[in-house]
Amino acid sequence: MPTGPCAGFTTLLTWETERNRYFLSGKGMNKNKNAGTEEVLYRLGFAAALVAAVLYILREFCPPFLQEWWERYSFCVIYRFTGFTCPGCGGTRALGELFHGHIVASMLYHPLVPYGAAWYVAFMGSHTWARIRSLTDERSHGSADKEEPERSVRGERRVFKGMSWRDGYVYGAVGILLANFVIKNLIRLVTGTDVMAWLDHIFGA
Repeated sequence: MPTGPCAGFTTLLTWETERNRYFLSGKGMNKNKNAGTEEVLYRLGFAAALVAAVLYILREFCPPFLQEWWERYSFCVIYRFTGFTCPGCGGTRALGELFHGHIVASMLYHPLVPYGAAWYVAFMGSHTWARIRSLTDERSHGSADKEEPERSVRGERRVFKGMSWRDGYVYGAVGILLANFVIKNLIRLVTGTDVMAWLDHIFGA
């Protein structure tokens, strides 16, 4: 049997394999119909974290000439030529402000960014914690089985579940996206105020 770090990795790999086989077999679908979706989202979450980290590094430590190039050519065509924002306008600034811990500024630039970040932290955190708890429970039951094989408790293993997927999360995101788009353009249309320029002036973007 492997020992040390290899033993922990082997146990985790075995647990993940059994867990995936259980849900793919259909036995666990009645309890959690969105298990497959949550598994995909969980794995994509790590990819998203990697992309966000790379973007943050590029934004903070890239050479000045690249920053100038980005500011010159990274613009919204709709905003540049009409003065009205598109549904995604402000997202990059909102992400940058969020990276610096400026939650209010991020929300004002584009509320969808902090909304998505909050959902991401809750989802990834709860599912990671559920996996850790399940692995710990698996190890404790394994020890009990070895000590008292005639009273095996493997069938009594608890299932720890993370944050469940709901379609309402997507509906909420679409609602925020449309509300931000409508409100900013209504302000522009009624008062003539360029909200994005006003926010840049306040937060020094």
